[in-house]
Amino acid sequence: MKAKSSLTLLASLVLITFIFTQCQKGDVGPAGPAGPAGPAGTAGTPGSTGPKGDTGTANVIYSPWLDVTYNGLDTVHNNDGTIDTVVWGASITATKLTQTILDRGEMKVYFNWGTQTTPDVSPLPLFDIFFTNGLIINPEFLLQKIDLYSNFNASTVTSGGQKYFQYRYILIPGSVAGRLSKPAVDLNNYNEVKAYYGLPD
Repeated sequence: MKAKSSLTLLASLVLITFIFTQCQKGDVGPAGPAGPAGPAGTAGTPGSTGPKGDTGTANVIYSPWLDVTYNGLDTVHNNDGTIDTVVWGASITATKLTQTILDRGEMKVYFNWGTQTTPDVSPLPLFDIFFTNGLIINPEFLLQKIDLYSNFNASTVTSGGQKYFQYRYILIPGSVAGRLSKPAVDLNNYNEVKAYYGLPD
């Protein structure tokens, strides 16, 4: 009985050895179909904001300080026979004031009471009760031009070799304005606008 068990064990070992020696790795089969896309990864950390100058003058359209001449648009005939002009008008050519900027951008005009070397700048529209009889200047933005209306002849003047009452406009395309986190820039604060966009004097 013991001899038979040993013989059976030996036969089993020989069979196992034969099977292992005869089995070889076959050729690599063709690639299977692609599996489904994995889930989207988590969003990366936002980058740091660049310096203000990076989004400044490269994306903003601005004029130099302009000389503007007003003309009388409407008059009143007084009882004493005199005629007073009650509405004055002027126009600034702004060829880059496009329909796109009119629809989605930002536009601003600034009025300089002083000179370029000693500026005293106010944003338009302007209502100054301390000026003689009160000064009103309103801008109207149109395609490629800006019209100005005033109750006073607010034309640019020269005194002592210095120019006063000059005007400057800025145009901000909608794509730039949309990136600004409100209130990143107060458009009614000329000094803040000038610093933010890197406007020259």
